[in-house]
Amino acid sequence: MKIKKIETINEFGQFYDFNWPGNLYEFEKYNFFYGWNYSGKTTLSRIFRCLELKKLHSDYQNARFRIETDNGTLTQEDLDTDYPIRVFNEDFIEDNFDWNNEDAEIEPVLILGKESKDLENELIKKQKEKEDKEEKKRNKEQQKEEKENKIQDKLTRKASEIREILSITNQKEFDKNTLEQKINEIKDNFSEKILPEEELHSQRSFISSQKLDKINTPPITLKLSQFIDDVKQILNKKVTAQKIIEKLKQNGSLNQWVREGLELHKEENTCQFCGNPLTPERIEELNKHFSQEFDSLISAIEGKKDELDKYAESIKEYSLPDEARFYKEFQEKYKELLESFNQKKEEYVSTIKKLTEELERKKNKPFDVLSSDQSIDNNIENEIDDLFEKIQDLIREHNDKVDSFDRKKEESKEKIKLHYTAEFIRDENYFSLKQDIEKLGKEIKDLKDSIEKDEDGINNIESKISGLAIGAERLNEYLNKFFNDDFLKIEKTDNGKYKLYRNGRIAKNLSTGERNIISLIYFFIKLEETNFDSRNAIVFIDDPVSSLDANHMHRVYSFLNSKIKTLGQLFITTHNFDFFNLLKDMYRYDLQNKEGNFYLIQKIKVNQNYSSSIEKLPDLLKKFKSEYNYIFYILNTFNKLADKSRFDQLYLLPNILRRFFEMYLFMKYPDGEKFKNKANKFFGDDDNNEKNMTLKIMDEYSHEQNPEHSLRFPDIQELITAVEFVLKSLESKDKEHYDSLCNSCNM
Repeated sequence: MKIKKIETINEFGQFYDFNWPGNLYEFEKYNFFYGWNYSGKTTLSRIFRCLELKKLHSDYQNARFRIETDNGTLTQEDLDTDYPIRVFNEDFIEDNFDWNNEDAEIEPVLILGKESKDLENELIKKQKEKEDKEEKKRNKEQQKEEKENKIQDKLTRKASEIREILSITNQKEFDKNTLEQKINEIKDNFSEKILPEEELHSQRSFISSQKLDKINTPPITLKLSQFIDDVKQILNKKVTAQKIIEKLKQNGSLNQWVREGLELHKEENTCQFCGNPLTPERIEELNKHFSQEFDSLISAIEGKKDELDKYAESIKEYSLPDEARFYKEFQEKYKELLESFNQKKEEYVSTIKKLTEELERKKNKPFDVLSSDQSIDNNIENEIDDLFEKIQDLIREHNDKVDSFDRKKEESKEKIKLHYTAEFIRDENYFSLKQDIEKLGKEIKDLKDSIEKDEDGINNIESKISGLAIGAERLNEYLNKFFNDDFLKIEKTDNGKYKLYRNGRIAKNLSTGERNIISLIYFFIKLEETNFDSRNAIVFIDDPVSSLDANHMHRVYSFLNSKIKTLGQLFITTHNFDFFNLLKDMYRYDLQNKEGNFYLIQKIKVNQNYSSSIEKLPDLLKKFKSEYNYIFYILNTFNKLADKSRFDQLYLLPNILRRFFEMYLFMKYPDGEKFKNKANKFFGDDDNNEKNMTLKIMDEYSHEQNPEHSLRFPDIQELITAVEFVLKSLESKDKEHYDSLCNSCNM
């Protein structure tokens, strides 16, 4: 079997929500991972170990994953099959060795032997004691389960009630887990979250209201002032004729009738009305009365009348939105404004009609200068303008409410959620129930610890009964090859167990590195068991050089180099960049670039949560044999971002900043001074806020300096200031070095 990729990982430790990136190459025969501490390397190895042990890790019982192999897809539901997988990680070490006692004897899994019948009798006695405790533990667990089910049922019902009140259709949006989160949020002041009845009713009414559409009104063009001026100009015009016929001048209707008749008789010799002859002299007399100037005036009057009529019609047709489109609190005021507006609109149209009447009056008296009707003024236009502006203000208020509706609705929902959560705490005696459950949990844990001690005793007896003296020589052989001497070795004791010796003495106070070396060697001995086919197996080795010095690190490299070439598929992770460089060299020279890939494991921000991610190894980490350039690239990238709050490695920045600055100061001042002394030497002894804040962040919020880092996090603005301060200081005080770093990162 060969693993091609891990499609998804959910709720498995640091892999909270991982999806295999679309641009990431599949796993090959050799796969090497680099990642800092807390990035998720060990968690990744535990996924493989679930397949090896055929069960989920005890800390991640809700974990889900999907792995693609050349034989199909594996998930957490497929753990009942034997897979050719072996994993070396801290869990393997913990499962196979007991380092708690300085004189502890390593558990001889391969070192077996049979003892006397007395041991078998002791075994029966121990097993009976263990069974009694297990029965008691089961009873306690049943009581605890009943109480937990009771409180979970109450949580489920309450969550359902709140969903119904808030009209939440998606159960996942507010389920019992969400309710428990709310309970924990307000546990110290939950009584303050209970709303008065009137306010609760108001909040519930608001969230049940509908979001209305925004209202837009077409502009209204008011031309009354312009039309008044136009009509006045026409009234002031006076037609001068060559010879005015007084009778026609005095009678406007007759004048109009004759003018129209003259137009109809252009080619006629007789009057079409009376039948009498039309003499040329009479025609000439009429033409002298009706001049071109007269025609122009009449044409202007008719044109302006037509323009006024069309404009009056457009004003009549202009309408504002119905009051029902407004929120209720605006409807009454809008109704009043709308009534006033429509009333003024009618007055406005009436005023336009008066102007038309004035033009008609002028049409009947074209030869006179007429005074305009003094009752016609443009005050109505100003009044409409004022009303229209007030209506627009009200529309803006309505639209502002539309824009803020969703936010205010969410705020109301949150108040309602907290109200009913607080009621639940009060009415159900929630914390009292939780205390009962916690008490039972402690009693169960005490029984479990006692049972585990019994199990250890039983295992010891069983080892003595069935133990065979094999395996010790093999382990000593590998230890000798590793150290090129008998520095470390094991020997059988009188009670059938084995103790570890260093230079001929009981090995007390073993370093973490020594323990890891022994464990790694033991791991490969297990791989060489006759019933395990390592040539077709998948082997995962997690951080094999953890806590090792440089000399031991090269020995581990040499040891692995001699062992891995015959494995079916290999995965190795490390946080040590020097060792990672050795792996790159091994791949390039010893494995001759055969079927291998390099990856980066890091923790990034995914949907407001931090989750580990597997990515292509950045070119900077491939190009350089130091992570110094890569760390600078991360800091400089963050410094250039416009929206720094969306930086996916924000959580790691304090540690990254500390790591980079320590490396720089180590090169700048290789004098063995403490970090803070070097920093003060670099920044100067001046006491300023930026320096103090930067040193505080690097001291208090880096993983190495403060184990409580995960519980607290600096303000984003403090981070921005700290990163910018360090980079600007570096550019100012060591510009040549700063420019070289930028060039190395192709910036």
